[in-house]
Amino acid sequence: MTTESILIVDDEEFLRDQLERILGEEGYAVRGVETGRQALEAVDREGVDLVLLDLNLPDLHGIEVLRELRGRDPDLLVIVVTGYGSVESAVESLKLGAYDYIKKPFKADAIKLIVRLALETQRLRRRVRVLQERESGPGQAVVAESPAMAAVLAQARDVARHPETTVLITGESGTGKEVVARRIHGTSERSAGPFLEINCASIPGPILESELFGYEPGAFTDARRAKEGLLQTADRGTLFLDEVGDMDLGLQAKLLRFLETRKIRRLGGVREVEVDVRVIAATNQDLRESIEARRFREDLYYRLNVFPIWVPPLRERPEDVLPLAQYFLDHFARKFHKPRFEIAPEARQGLLAYGWQGNVREVRNLMERLAITCRGAVLRAEDLPEEVRRSRASSGERWVLPPDGCSLEALEAGLARDLIRQALERTDGNISQAATLLGLPRGTLRHRMESLGLRSGGPPEDEDPSPG
Repeated sequence: MTTESILIVDDEEFLRDQLERILGEEGYAVRGVETGRQALEAVDREGVDLVLLDLNLPDLHGIEVLRELRGRDPDLLVIVVTGYGSVESAVESLKLGAYDYIKKPFKADAIKLIVRLALETQRLRRRVRVLQERESGPGQAVVAESPAMAAVLAQARDVARHPETTVLITGESGTGKEVVARRIHGTSERSAGPFLEINCASIPGPILESELFGYEPGAFTDARRAKEGLLQTADRGTLFLDEVGDMDLGLQAKLLRFLETRKIRRLGGVREVEVDVRVIAATNQDLRESIEARRFREDLYYRLNVFPIWVPPLRERPEDVLPLAQYFLDHFARKFHKPRFEIAPEARQGLLAYGWQGNVREVRNLMERLAITCRGAVLRAEDLPEEVRRSRASSGERWVLPPDGCSLEALEAGLARDLIRQALERTDGNISQAATLLGLPRGTLRHRMESLGLRSGGPPEDEDPSPG
């Protein structure tokens, strides 16, 4: 849990010491200064959660300090402390954005209560801001008619009950890894807290480090004010690290240390802060291959891979194609103020025959396009793009169902096992080459082989066999 920081601004040393003792006993990080200018410097230099501000200061009037503080950080909480009992000053401070005011002398219980309420208000404001910033639209619901996705959701349900456990979600790009992460968060004890996500592949290493850990003023050229990092902002919630395999090695070491200690230190800072956050990481890479290539730390892999979840590609769960298409069509029909679309049988066949290399993301994008271009209330085969129509035309050969029926699951498993064996025989057990023949990512082929009980029989480390 984050240790919230409080700055006491008062020129009476006895009062500062008293407040530091009272609030320090409550677990807050408390420090005191005696002038208004010192207060402004401290807020700029360190960043604080709450200021207890005396109005009678030796250099600046408290109202002037309050105005400066609010101008620099509108979200900063300020409680005004006054010995005058002046109603006018108290009212003016509230108009300038002070959270509340308290008169001297005050009781310890009263100051504890008002501080606790103020900081709870701050936490609620942050949660509301996070909720407002969350992207709305499709992608939050999980459409899962296939046994494969039912198994994924069962795993998500299991780990959601253990809010401290780190999760590693793997799978091809566009399969819905973030959706699974949101399902874990939303069905856990952390659901009232923030869910924050960051794509490690899209942000350069130094910037990614400052985004995750935050920074102090002067930590680098443009760091004029203290900034809270995502790990601290996600306190009591979940941080989703997408494409974690693209994180540089130096930052991997810092992430590993956080996972071991649950403490962070901002860039340029000296104070460690404890935070309560679940980390869910995701990647479309084979991290074991990255470890062999020395692009990913093995110790970090084991720290992240406490609870692994593999999301299969859409081509391996055809039962989900049509429900996903209908779900996205319904969403975009509402968004574009159109009637609900029906999918004609011949269009259904085309969607089922298509390969969906872009997985769920490709379904979503195509349904958005079709919701715009389709002129009627029925989506027909001729409405589909050429590449989808071609896939339907090329799948004209039909399988004949035996009179007594058959097990589709057994047939699929048998066909997959036979094709994988052939590919491995043709490549002398080289998994990378076999994956290329089968049009699969290497990690996907590994998972299929494990599920079917197959071994490569190839040379160690999947190296190409060398003659002689």
